[in-house]
Amino acid sequence: MLKLAKILRYGLTPLLLVLLLGESQPLAALDYAAGKAMGSANSALSRGIFCIGVNPANLGLASPYRTYFSVGSFSYQITNNFYNLASGQIYGGQDLAANNRRLQDKFLSELPEDGWRLNWLGDIALPLANFSVGNKAFTTRIISTADFYISRPVLDVIFGGMTKGERYQLDLRCDAMTAVEYAYSMAIPYEKMAIGLSLKYLHGIGYYGLDPAHSTGILQVDTANFVLYGSGDYYFRESYAGRGFGIDFGLAFTNLQGWDFGISFLNVGEYIQWNSETVLSKTFKDGILKYMGSQVKSWPFKNSDLKLDFSGEDFHYTFQIDSINGQALFRGDSTYGSIFRSQATTLDDTAQFRLRIPLVLKIGLARQLSNNLTAGLDFTASFEDRLYFRKGWRMGLGCEYRYLPKIPLRLGIAFGDLSGWEFDIGSGFKLGVIHFDWALGFHRGIWAHTARGLTFALGAYITGKEQRK
Repeated sequence: MLKLAKILRYGLTPLLLVLLLGESQPLAALDYAAGKAMGSANSALSRGIFCIGVNPANLGLASPYRTYFSVGSFSYQITNNFYNLASGQIYGGQDLAANNRRLQDKFLSELPEDGWRLNWLGDIALPLANFSVGNKAFTTRIISTADFYISRPVLDVIFGGMTKGERYQLDLRCDAMTAVEYAYSMAIPYEKMAIGLSLKYLHGIGYYGLDPAHSTGILQVDTANFVLYGSGDYYFRESYAGRGFGIDFGLAFTNLQGWDFGISFLNVGEYIQWNSETVLSKTFKDGILKYMGSQVKSWPFKNSDLKLDFSGEDFHYTFQIDSINGQALFRGDSTYGSIFRSQATTLDDTAQFRLRIPLVLKIGLARQLSNNLTAGLDFTASFEDRLYFRKGWRMGLGCEYRYLPKIPLRLGIAFGDLSGWEFDIGSGFKLGVIHFDWALGFHRGIWAHTARGLTFALGAYITGKEQRK
């Protein structure tokens, strides 16, 4: 915490002072990859199709170009809070119980208090299906994400950290989804402000995950005697047919004493109703779902014991432990099956179930400090731990420097959210009306062996003629 405080004090304070005292100039537009390179501090900077999913009200603000046409873009991020190459060298393939369990004690002391979490998100803007003209836009993208969570009590049980008398809540969370999102967006400008709206239709083509109502268990060791007892209930659902709706809403203000400001609410009422047949589900059937399942079976390590076929079936597992101790196990009149009872059932459940997409609040500030330098500051709040969201606040701060107007340099830093803290860098170049951009980010470390995640984004788009300022 002291190190973080010093970073905030000596690193951010001077830049914030520059933001406050800088010269006011018109803002430039940023695309999706450019925003990633600035720590995602782009909600007040993005224009055209690139403000969709950030703040649709920006469609109503002055923009360098009237039309934006995406040739295609791709972004991918993977992040976790427990593993990097350095820790893999220390613990990988080692006997944790060796040397009087010294390595095991070290390993347990480094386990995150909030458990393990692994998340990845891929986002593809389909070619020829993303464009904006003036204050209107139509976008189509494929979203693929997976989110796995293991609570700290589960880790203590797995890695031998159990103590007598403590009750261990065996919470697990799992969600993986692939969907196509269509959005029609428009904004209404009024003097120095605009109000915007995105209406979204989601076409679900693959989902698997634990039902939150059936994803927990308990385990406890008696304080007086080493007696183990507990129970658990886990329900794993799959579907390759879903549909849903959502709304993004935003307000944007421009040139308020040199500042641009925006506030947006994303994923308002958004959901996907699974086991709802669609045109795509009739076409692809369980093909996408099987591909998603093959990733689980083979990555990050091969798991040949996973018997699920990922063809749309559900899986219900329960267990009950009644006072297991050494004496009970070795008594002649008692069997293991009589004190540890479990049941695993594969079901063909076609009942509809709803997956909610968490609500997100974004607040953004931006200012052009000079003809060559632009800076942005974003605060983002998510309200639920699910999919690619983490409940809590995230702050992003970024800048774009255009010493060479056609080859900008972009830097960003962010704190909070799934990636912990993040450092981003990126650039691009312009050839006439064709623009290319890229971004690369590192999570919880700036070296390959210490980083616990990365972000990569690449995009190309075409613009119309440059508008007069």
